[in-house]
Amino acid sequence: CMTNVCTQKIPPPPIAAYCAGIRDVSALGKVRSLNLRDCTGITDVSALGNVRMLELAGCTGITDVSALGNVHTLGLGGCTGITDVSALGNVRSLDLSDCTGITDVSALGNVRSLDLSDCTGITDVSALGNVHTLELGGCTGITD
Repeated sequence: CMTNVCTQKIPPPPIAAYCAGIRDVSALGKVRSLNLRDCTGITDVSALGNVRMLELAGCTGITDVSALGNVHTLGLGGCTGITDVSALGNVRSLDLSDCTGITDVSALGNVRSLDLSDCTGITDVSALGNVHTLELGGCTGITD
């Protein structure tokens, strides 16, 4: 330290700190690309069905994704509250890694790129034969 002035790099706060107060995203439905990663206060994403690229990874408060079937690229990794993904069959690129509540992926056969890494509740992937890129690392429950 020179003349009592020290230079210290202070790391930025975690992303979650930026969106800690975000709960209502209903006004964001017309945004083309939206990153709300780790915004754990968000529970209702029904207004975001027309967003083209949507990142919601780590948004653990989300349970209903039925309105997101028209999203082109959808990141839901670590959204542990999600159990039903049957409405997401038309999503082109879908990340469901670490979504441990999901057990049925039979409706996702038309997804082009699908990441199911560490989805330990999945046992049957027989309906996913048309998926171009499929990640299944850590899916310890798969039997078929």
